[in-house]
Amino acid sequence: MTGQEEIDSGCEILYERMKALGNDVPELIILPVYAALPSEMQSRIFDSAPPGSRKVIIATNIAETSLTIDGIYYVIDPGFVKQKVYSSKSGMDQLIVTPISQVSIFYYLSLTTIP
Repeated sequence: MTGQEEIDSGCEILYERMKALGNDVPELIILPVYAALPSEMQSRIFDSAPPGSRKVIIATNIAETSLTIDGIYYVIDPGFVKQKVYSSKSGMDQLIVTPISQVSIFYYLSLTTIP
């Protein structure tokens, strides 16, 4: 995901969909990760999921370069990132959403655990 707003929205949507499934499905622990999140909340992603439950981490590309998380089985990436670029028209830097590089895609693949 490209930013805090998208991550928070994604977490809320996932929570509501899991709640709608009822109690017949294993618990899903939904954890957001982005730079502005307090470090004590970010550190929760390293906790093991309780037996019989699953954990999903919804993150910006902060997870690409600075985190190693054990037990990752799947990485789902929408394929976009916010990148700072200089605008000659405005004379200022701006954040734009751009496709990720193929290098990033292969890096994500290397992070997964083969079940």
